[in-house]
Amino acid sequence: MGKRNRAALLPTNIPQLQNLIKRDPLSYKEEFLQQLRHFESSRVIFELKPEELSTDFQDLINFIAQVSPCYPEETKEFPDQIIALLSKHYQILNAELRRTMVQALVLLRNREMISSTSLLSLFFTLFRCRDKVLRDILYNHIVNDIKVSNQKAKNNKMNKTLQGFMYTMLTSAEGAAGTGSENAIAAKRSLDVCIELYRKNIWNDAKTVNVIAHACFSPVTKIMVTALQFFLGNNEDDGDSEDEDELPDIKALQHKQNVSKKTKSKAKQMEKMVSTLKKKQRSKKKAETFNFSALHLLNDPQGFTEKLYTHLASSRERHEVQLMLMNLISRIIGVHRLTILAFYPYLQKRLQPTQKDVTQIIAITAQASHDLIPPDVIEPVIQTLANNFVTEHCAAEVMAAGLNGIREVVVRCPLAMEATLLQDLTEYKNHRDKGVMMASRSLIGLFREINPELLKKKDRGRSAVMNMRDHKPSMYGESHNDGDLEGLQLLAENPDENGEGEENWDEWEEASEDEEDEQGGWVNVSDDEKDLNIKLSDDEDSGSEDEDGNKKPKTKRLTANKERRLKKKGLLPKDDETEVVKEEDEETKAKRLQAEAERKEKLAAAQLLATTKILTPADFAKIDALKLAKQADQKLNPTRVSSGKRPAPTDENQAEGEVSIYSILGPRKKTKQDYKERMESIQNGREGRDKFGSRKGSTERGSTTNKEKSKGKNFMMIAHKREVREKKKMSLREKQIQLHAHIKKHKMMK
Repeated sequence: MGKRNRAALLPTNIPQLQNLIKRDPLSYKEEFLQQLRHFESSRVIFELKPEELSTDFQDLINFIAQVSPCYPEETKEFPDQIIALLSKHYQILNAELRRTMVQALVLLRNREMISSTSLLSLFFTLFRCRDKVLRDILYNHIVNDIKVSNQKAKNNKMNKTLQGFMYTMLTSAEGAAGTGSENAIAAKRSLDVCIELYRKNIWNDAKTVNVIAHACFSPVTKIMVTALQFFLGNNEDDGDSEDEDELPDIKALQHKQNVSKKTKSKAKQMEKMVSTLKKKQRSKKKAETFNFSALHLLNDPQGFTEKLYTHLASSRERHEVQLMLMNLISRIIGVHRLTILAFYPYLQKRLQPTQKDVTQIIAITAQASHDLIPPDVIEPVIQTLANNFVTEHCAAEVMAAGLNGIREVVVRCPLAMEATLLQDLTEYKNHRDKGVMMASRSLIGLFREINPELLKKKDRGRSAVMNMRDHKPSMYGESHNDGDLEGLQLLAENPDENGEGEENWDEWEEASEDEEDEQGGWVNVSDDEKDLNIKLSDDEDSGSEDEDGNKKPKTKRLTANKERRLKKKGLLPKDDETEVVKEEDEETKAKRLQAEAERKEKLAAAQLLATTKILTPADFAKIDALKLAKQADQKLNPTRVSSGKRPAPTDENQAEGEVSIYSILGPRKKTKQDYKERMESIQNGREGRDKFGSRKGSTERGSTTNKEKSKGKNFMMIAHKREVREKKKMSLREKQIQLHAHIKKHKMMK
């Protein structure tokens, strides 16, 4: 009787029928067909009033979506029917019913019962719905589905179709009235999908980047800001960062297993940890996927930047958005070395100490500078920085920011600096403020390397004066290309020790012998220079010994005692000192010439290697290993500098072409804290610390008392004590009195 009743209730009890069908589809096929006919009739009734919520219809959709793999032939039209309902009535459907339909389609897609292209096109359209929960469901499914479709190989056909559909979604938002319109919401979500897929290294092609670049001109501020943040942000692969959890500490687990009791569960845990570590190591050895910066994938950087500047010049957006536009324009100019001459007068108007975010504007000005811009365009910008920031009536922080900004601009465009202005700026090298002093001295150090002729003689330095004869400042548009390929010098310095490729290395040895002959030629030149210096010194000595000459008439009047006194006071140089200085000059010149010869030799070796050998993957792997070893050596020995130039400070998190604000601000003295900041730091220091004061009456103690410790001891350890022996001799009355006193004491303590 119970079985008959259960069979009679099956048409109404859908969850139970679903469970039974999954266990035995053939036995319950009639019941399923009955529910399928019920769904067809309910769908026809629902289309008459689609805005109403029908719980029966909702349950039927869930039921058929769950059991459809058991009856694929009978349910082959079911996905198309749900897609047709959503496409036609998605705006007026009940939110809960619409969400149920979407989840049913996601379930069918996960079971490969529906194609990805048709479903994702519908989901992009459903972004127009004013339902935030639904949009989150759609966003997560679209990203995951495209990721799975491109996991084994790139599905170019699907990718091109969806990218074109996203472009139409973005263009549909151009006529939107505001950020709250349906097209604007759908375009914003479509843009988020594009950016997320690019960051996950799935859609990392030029078409995706140019679709996002089109969004930079959107009239909807939210869409434009999202696209600008994409180009300004760090576009590294953030998708795999979630999977890269902290690796287990294998050594700690092995030590724990050796010390503690050995069990099967701990052994299994150890095996699991080892397999996880091996899996991580295998994933690291996969083929490297190169992810270029999005700025390099723009189709027309010059046209895109000009259009961006036109948009900026006529924009009425708030200050933060304009700042982002300026930052992007300057970044593209610096990366692609473009020429947008109207951009610099626009920046020049905003270089005022009272301007909001002026430090970032100075950094933007430096980013937009490079050596292909005419110096006449950059000169007014530098002059404006000097006039508005580097004056005595400005604060020390303002002066330091101005000097650092000028330095960052001049590093990229050295020809824009005038000698008169530079000599005025170097006068701040002895300023009382440390930030201003360091900024001025960094300017002196920079021009000692690039063009010491612009500095005053006293600021040029000894090494710069000696190198001035060989140094030639670069002209406008001139480029120095030594023809060196990256890593080839390291490969030439570290030849392969194996037997493979011995013939090629024999040729390399012969070439190195020729270069040694060339090096000998360089040594002869240095000897000639020494001879020249000796002749000049002889002329000077002969001039000083000429008693009848008119050049130094005072030397004849000095007596020996007077000359000795003047030398003691330091007013005249000693004979030994002049000889030491001359010897040092000759040594430094010889070292410089030797270093120059070594550099030429390494360069010739690298060029010979590039023209005589075809590099194999093993050679590239060796170059990478040598680069890593060189970087490690530089970190371990920071004082060892291979070249005479100062290493530029780099930031690992800094994007390409970006100028850090901290390089503009420079070192700043810590300002005095006010009362609020002092109290905040005091409260932060008290976190995790016990309250100060007496512990009287508190139940929390660091340890137990001796009385409590004695309770846990073995009886034979305390049997000899007086308290134990007297307790044995106590009468029943004494024990009762002691117990009552104990109870009373505890009651009083409560």
